Amino acid sequence: MLNHMPKIFRWPSFLAGKRLIPAQFFALILLCLLALAGAAGAAPTAEQQVATGKVAKCFDGDTLKLTDRRTVRLAGIDAPEMDHGKHRPQYYAREAMDQLNRLAQGKEVRLVAVDAKGKDHYGRIVADVILPDGHSLSDTMVRNGAAFVYPHSELNAHFQERLRKLQHEAIAARRGMWAHILTLPAAKKTYLGNRESMRFFPTDCAEVQHIKPRNRVFFGTLMDAFMAGYAPARPCNFWPDAK
Repeated sequence: MLNHMPKIFRWPSFLAGKRLIPAQFFALILLCLLALAGAAGAAPTAEQQVATGKVAKCFDGDTLKLTDRRTVRLAGIDAPEMDHGKHRPQYYAREAMDQLNRLAQGKEVRLVAVDAKGKDHYGRIVADVILPDGHSLSDTMVRNGAAFVYPHSELNAHFQERLRKLQHEAIAARRGMWAHILTLPAAKKTYLGNRESMRFFPTDCAEVQHIKPRNRVFFGTLMDAFMAGYAPARPCNFWPDAK
């Protein structure tokens, strides 16, 4: 059996036939555990990390369809909603969709895995979509103020932090949608965040009663909530409709 073990897990040859004192035995066991941890946490291969496709069209500011009919949700972001026959479009929804179309339509892209599940509950691929020039669509949409950070526990932590920093820049410069959103009466209201879900609600929303006290985070303004990397919850949504 030992002959079939990977080399990193075999007893070192120089220990053959030797008795180990407790300290040496403990050190050897520790080395084996570290090797096992390293093997378990090894980074996925490039083949697992990356797929490719050509963008056929964009549905809104955060979702696109490839020519092979796969639907891709841009990881880590959310954009104002288009109507899609149900409701009026939200403010800046058309601008965000048009921008994503200009950036991506007709281009060959790489889909980089940054989400542990790889798909959302609608069956859409969740990925960091990379353009031929190497730019991330999620990065670009957030940097331009056309989308906001939409955190999830399954997302790569470094990727989320990168997006959060870009959102800070966009808010500070009042780019895109922020120039209007942060001047609304809603911007001066107080909000309550859920530390577990990373979503926030107006404090007068009935849904806040369901947030466990230990998970509650108070935000004095709308900007405070966005700067902390929280995303607006669906109930009691403050986002205005497009004019």
